[in-house]
Amino acid sequence: MPHLPAPAAYAVGQLWACKGRHDDEQPTLLINRIDQHPLGGGNIYHVTFDGLKIRHPGLPGGYMTRLAHAPVTAQTLERSQLRFVGERQPDPAYLQGYAQWREAFDAGQAGSFGVSTPTLLEIVERRINGTPLDQP
Repeated sequence: MPHLPAPAAYAVGQLWACKGRHDDEQPTLLINRIDQHPLGGGNIYHVTFDGLKIRHPGLPGGYMTRLAHAPVTAQTLERSQLRFVGERQPDPAYLQGYAQWREAFDAGQAGSFGVSTPTLLEIVERRINGTPLDQP
């Protein structure tokens, strides 16, 4: 995947390669939408991850390779060893997850991730598989 000079600011349509948890996982992150946090907490970036290898017993082959929507903060982007690879149109597949997240967020029942991509993916995998976050 080519690496281009990084843009000065994060924007909708940017595609980034980012750090995965292991060699079999070479994720990309696409910025689909950017919301301003209503309480002045900075931006919330609504991203799609591809190139994943998340254990998921309910899927054929046992792995999830895509996460259509994840709300992340600038801290996630800064902590994930991003490498700019180009521009793409936002992925409309994020809209369903965004709508669910927005409803929960407005009700005070959802937030956004501020951890690195590998940590975020580990949290997602553990939740899918019912593994507590405090177990190795």
